Amino acid sequence: MFTIGLFPNTKKPSVAPIFDWIVSYLQDKQVPILMLEETAAAMNCPEFGCSRERLAESVTLALTLGGDGTLLNTTRELASHGIAVCGINLGQLGFLTEIELADLTPSLEKLIRGEYYIEERQMLDAAILRDGEQIVAASSLNDVVVAKGGFSRMIRLKLYIDGHLTATYPADGLIVATSTGSTGYSLSAGGPIVSPALRVTVITPICPHSLSTRSLIVSDKEEVRIEPQATHDDIVLTVDGQTLYHLKRGDKVVVTRSPFRARFAKFVGSSYYDSLWTKLRRSDPDDSV
Repeated sequence: MFTIGLFPNTKKPSVAPIFDWIVSYLQDKQVPILMLEETAAAMNCPEFGCSRERLAESVTLALTLGGDGTLLNTTRELASHGIAVCGINLGQLGFLTEIELADLTPSLEKLIRGEYYIEERQMLDAAILRDGEQIVAASSLNDVVVAKGGFSRMIRLKLYIDGHLTATYPADGLIVATSTGSTGYSLSAGGPIVSPALRVTVITPICPHSLSTRSLIVSDKEEVRIEPQATHDDIVLTVDGQTLYHLKRGDKVVVTRSPFRARFAKFVGSSYYDSLWTKLRRSDPDDSV
């Protein structure tokens, strides 16, 4: 049975009225709804609440209500279960979301009728190695970032590709992004936009102290290892801009292709490049072209 899992951003006040409307709409269409128990309680609808295990077994499609952050968090949680995600943009840019508020009703009708296809996206696995042992493991859809913390001093980072020393960067940090994440932090740091159809990893330095440093694009089959060189411990690892870990001197960060792939529900006729153009213009209010 076609069952929708709802994943609203419970911290956004603007989500509540849209959420209530969607629940009413789905109930009128007799579409079963499931939510994580804690989320259902926060949205005052405990009757939809269930365990993570039941949700993973029963949900056909996950619908997020929020921005890219909500979609990223949901995707990381569901990727290992093979559940497709479709985002409703209630944020600002919404690079990853598929549905704009103005198109909500016809888009929900298409989802219920099954008029969508699944697009898979590359993910990354990041690990922190300390004294030869793995102490942290995390998955990422957008990017893995090693950067300085509160200190104003830049750090030096050694980059190894498949075990070979490739570059040493004096910089504020280093971004390792998927093709999906190329429109995020990496783009802001001067990195290229890469089609999500390409299975590559984009490595972009943050504020490098160099006149010639550029982004590096490698195959997603290649292992990326970063070794920070610093005399202090104020260095952090962030995953998708949401999860933060503190590094110590001597730690190494290893980034590899994840065995899981994110699955997005897309509508026929939608174009990555049309969407990209629209959302890039949205981020530039002075663009009148």
